[in-house]
Formats: sequence, C-alpha cells, structure tokens
Amino acid sequence: MPERGADLVVEALVAAGVRQLFSLSGNQILSLYDATIGSGIRIIHTRHEAAAVHMADAWGRLTEEPGVALVTAGPGHLNALSALYGALMSESPVVLLSGASPLGQAGRGAFQEMDQAAAAAPVTKAAWMASKAERLSEDIAIALDLAKSGRPGPVHVSLPGDLLEHEVEGSQDRLPAIHRPPIPVANADLRRLLELLEASRHPLILTGSAMSRPARGGSVERLSAATGIPSLAMESPRGVNDPWLHMATTYLERADFVLLLGKRLDFAVRFGGPPAFTSACRFVQADWDAEALDGSGRVTLGMVTDPALLAERLADSCGAMSGRWRAWGELIAAARRLVPDEWHTLRRKPGAPIHPLRVSAALQPWLDRGAILVADGGEFGQWIQAGCEADTRLINGPAGSIGSALPMALGARLAHPERTVIAALGDGTFGFHGFELDTALRYDLPVVAIVGNDARWNAEHQLQRQQYGADRAVGCELLPSRYDKLAAALGGHGEYVEEPDDLEPALERAVRSGLPACVNVMIDGLAAPTYRHASPSH
Repeated sequence: MPERGADLVVEALVAAGVRQLFSLSGNQILSLYDATIGSGIRIIHTRHEAAAVHMADAWGRLTEEPGVALVTAGPGHLNALSALYGALMSESPVVLLSGASPLGQAGRGAFQEMDQAAAAAPVTKAAWMASKAERLSEDIAIALDLAKSGRPGPVHVSLPGDLLEHEVEGSQDRLPAIHRPPIPVANADLRRLLELLEASRHPLILTGSAMSRPARGGSVERLSAATGIPSLAMESPRGVNDPWLHMATTYLERADFVLLLGKRLDFAVRFGGPPAFTSACRFVQADWDAEALDGSGRVTLGMVTDPALLAERLADSCGAMSGRWRAWGELIAAARRLVPDEWHTLRRKPGAPIHPLRVSAALQPWLDRGAILVADGGEFGQWIQAGCEADTRLINGPAGSIGSALPMALGARLAHPERTVIAALGDGTFGFHGFELDTALRYDLPVVAIVGNDARWNAEHQLQRQQYGADRAVGCELLPSRYDKLAAALGGHGEYVEEPDDLEPALERAVRSGLPACVNVMIDGLAAPTYRHASPSH
C-alpha cells in the first residue's frame, strides 16, 4: 500500500535505532509528527530550536550515536543553526532535519522559502535538500552515517513539505547498513613517525574533541600506557590556557615533539608557536581529512588516517621505546592535578559573596558519586571546569559559545537516566534557555542547574577591564535576579544561596527533590584562573 514520504523518513530512523527526536513543532514537519505515532519514536519537544540541537549534541557526545533534531522551515531552521556550530567544533554526531517549503513551489516565493542547505553548510559536515520522495530513506541513512563516520559532526537535510506528504507506491527497497572501513596507516608514514618519536626527549600527545571521548580515547590511553607519553585533551575554547589543565599548561614549552591526534594546529594550540611551544618543537598531525592538515609548514609530517587506528599501531610498534617516557608522563599527570596552594583555602572561604571555588567544593561530592557535570562557558563555567573533577563531563567546547548547558543537561539525563546530572552556568547564560526547565518538567528529567549569579556578563566585563580599563566597561550589568523563583513558578524546585554554609544543604535538597531544580548562588564576579607563565611547584 502507498506510504507517505514522512513514513519513509520515520521508518529509516527506526531502522537505524533512533528512538527520540529533539524537536519544536511547525507547519512543514507536522506529517513527520503524525508518522511517529505508533513507531516507537518519542518526540521531545522543546521551547527553542537551538535547545533541540543542544540536546541532540549531548546525546551524540555521550552515546557516539547521532542525536537527531527536527525543526520546521525558515525561522525555525535558522534558530537551530547557532547550536550546530557548537556541535561542529566539538565534533559531535548530530543530524538536523528541517522541514522546507514545497519543492513544487521552488523559486515562486513559497511560504518561508530559502536556501536552507546553503545556510547550514558552514556549520555542518554536509548539507543538502532532499529531491525525491522515493529516496528519503536513502537521505536519512546517508546523513546518519556521515554524522558518525571519520571526524564526527553535524549533518543537515532539508525535507520539503510536499515530498513528506507525497505517496510512494509499493514497498521501498531499504538500504543495507553503510560500512566505511577506517583509513589505514601508511607504513612509510609510520616508520617516519617512529623515527621522530625515537629522537624526542619530551613527547606529548594532544587530542581533539572526538579523540578525547571514550569511544576513541581508549586507543590513546593504550598508547600512553605502553610508552609513558603524556596525553592532554584540547576541548576548551581557551586551548592551552584551559583552566582544567591546571599546571600542565606550564610544561608545554618543554615539549620537543607533539603528536596531534584528530587535533588541528589552530588557535587552541596557538598555531604551534611561542610562547606555548618553542620554535624547535616538531609537530606530527594525524587526521581523517586532508583538508584539516596544516599547510603553514609548521607540521613535519601530516598523515591522513584514522587517528585512533594510528594510536593502536603505535602502541603495537613501540618496541624498545616501551615505557621510555614514563617519568615525563608522570610529571605531566601530576601537574594536571596540581592547583595553586591558595585554592585549598578558597574552597572553604567564608562570607559573601561566595567564591566560585566554594561552589566547586560543594559539587565535588556529588561528582565523586557519579554525577554527570555539564559546564557552560563564561567565567563561572571556567571556575567550575577548573575546580571540579568528573568521570563524565560536557563543556561548551572549542566554539566558545554560551547557553548550551541546561538543554545539554536534559540530553545527558535522557542518555543516562540513572545518574544525577548537574549543569553549572552563569546568570547571563541562564537567560538563553532557562525555560527548558519547562521541558524538563514535561518529560520528568530532574536535572539540577547551579547558577553562578554575579549580576553581569563577567567574561566580557573582564576583557573590557583588561583591554580598556575598569572605567570603560560597557554593557555588562545585569540584575541579581531570582532565577530560583522562575524554576519554582514553572513547577520545579528553587534554592537561593547567599552564604557559603548554605550551599551543601541547598544542593542536597535540590537533588533529593526529584524535580528540575535551580540553585541560584550569589557569587563573587572574579576572572577565571589562568596558569600560563606560572611557576610549577610540588
């Protein structure tokens, strides 16, 4: 019997194992909503299209399977694009499906007609508009495969409304599973890499976002265990100044050889130049894509291969170099754990306003018991990233954007319903997606949002102070608003904290409430920590 194009899309998603769509409704995708009825796919409908993409992003990072967002055409599609940039820079497998104006009305000024694929192209691995109802299953299968193959990243497909409503006669052939074998390591490249490694005294591995996650990071851990070579994740927009790296950043200039695994020689590593690295340091870059290899001449050897496969081959080939750099690796690991002595005092600092490290100290016991940490950007987010250690954490990533933490926390709770999820974000950041607490309530997703409230856009305030002077800070002031009352008004749990001793009890009540919660903490608006040029000590 005939099937609509919308039915083919949903059937292809089901066949690929997709069980939820992160979505916000609209005219051009109502047929897809209808097609999900009885399919086993649940629609998690949000309060903003960008939030739907952020949730899909969190799902993708935590499961390594594509998170799928579904939005409507025109303005809905455009609302989603900013969140795609975060997913692109964090190398997260995401598929954005957007309804589109009818293909049969193309070029005639159809309602919300625009070139959606062109708009999405700069923030995706691939973007296209479906052109035939009979090939919608293929469009979906290809998009899902592209999102997770090679360097993971977002993929977009625009779905014209008339194709979704079009009836296709007869049973449709379903595509077999797509299998892309990893790009092998060239033997000549491996030999040259081993020669360069053999000549080094202080080698270092730097990994990009995808290679820093468990699915691929296991191969790096094996290489480090076999050789002792230290490995550092480059996930932060602050790059080599990432506060989470602690004192390890002060040792980068001692590295004489750096292996970039799925990591570009970009702004995050200061393009491989001083003062982060000496001019004598040699770089080898391994990447899935030839386009990602550095063309400045700074890289001694560029390799197009699967970085995880290369790490495995190196671990198997290290031979006489086994364990050679153990002492150096232990030094870097110790520096990564080391924090300034005054931090121990600041974690217990009395009085108001509350120091951000005091907030970190209150969160740490929950993280030690397995809570997932989602930390946004901004100064408060950087303090939390620096002051907390979590087995599982999501951060805003190299894009340097803010606003994603709350919807990403919902995606994390869906991926791990058995675990406590804590989102740490600033007060300015809360304004982006605070109403996703409503989404959390509708879908019984009890996440806890810790809002560091300093009544300002503090990251910009600090930059203006540094660059122009304190008397020329403009456009940074906010009100000390009661975000906790907003959470309570929506039906969640709210806590307001002004004194440090009230932090732990407030957090306990928030978690134990079983509701989406906001703990609104009045903090001292301090600049985030930095370690460059600090003197390492033990």
